[in-house]
Amino acid sequence: MSTPATERALVLSVTPSGESFLRLDALGAEDGSFVCLKRVSSKQPSKDRPDLFDTAELQLERAKGGNTLFVRDYRVLHRRESIGQSYRSLQYASDYTTLLARNAAHMPDPTALYLLAERTLDAFAERSAPAIVYLKGLYLLLQTEGFPARESWWPQLPPTLRDPAKTLINQPTPGNANKALLEDCETISENLKRWVQRETDLIT
Repeated sequence: MSTPATERALVLSVTPSGESFLRLDALGAEDGSFVCLKRVSSKQPSKDRPDLFDTAELQLERAKGGNTLFVRDYRVLHRRESIGQSYRSLQYASDYTTLLARNAAHMPDPTALYLLAERTLDAFAERSAPAIVYLKGLYLLLQTEGFPARESWWPQLPPTLRDPAKTLINQPTPGNANKALLEDCETISENLKRWVQRETDLIT
């Protein structure tokens, strides 16, 4: 094994790999996205097992003669259990981290992306309107990475949705949102996602 290196990272996905490993898709604060394997056992306390949406400190080492990264030590810095307590929060947050896992390797500014992703996951954990958090997170992701959402997407958004979109994107996420605003939010999100599929190289 190579000399271990320590990385602060967000866990974007957790999937079983064989009988005794978990595969983690992670977003590092300095080096961007990476994939690693963490050995787990049935005797390991659940608090020490990697969990989706964790901010963690990972001690990583690379196998000799290969590119596979292994997690030698995993220390949870912030666990966002509250996201999993709401189906809709889990659904929207998972959609967001899946988008990151598929595309982060090709994004040019890993530090800005990490800070935005961490802030967005905190909002999913703390707010009760995950649809709004998702829309804001997606729009800010496009803006941070230099995609022309304002210049290209905004002009084709139906005029009746522009005022709600301004409110949803620019104002702090409310603790509660009325039904009409949430319906507008979902319509705007679908419109934005169609623009992403049509006008960008992001994998959705």
